[in-house]
Amino acid sequence: MIRRIVFDLLLFLLPFALYGMYWRFSPSPNGRSTNHPWSYLLISGLVLVAASFVVWGVTEGSGERGVYVPAHLENGRVVPGHVVTAPVK
Repeated sequence: MIRRIVFDLLLFLLPFALYGMYWRFSPSPNGRSTNHPWSYLLISGLVLVAASFVVWGVTEGSGERGVYVPAHLENGRVVPGHVVTAPVK
């Protein structure tokens, strides 16, 4: 879970890092401009995170086909939840 949070945080910060590199290495004859596109950077970061949620939701668990059996007690022992695959016809 922490890996997912760190990945989304890095995706959110990516536009800011790219703009920072652009701002740092671009030649400017009259000095540096103080107008920064914060709203565009914020929106682009949020779009990247939202797109990662969509991709993650579409691809997560796509290989699992069958019926989910939730965790239950069997002979006094807890049997963890699992997926029972249907037989191939």
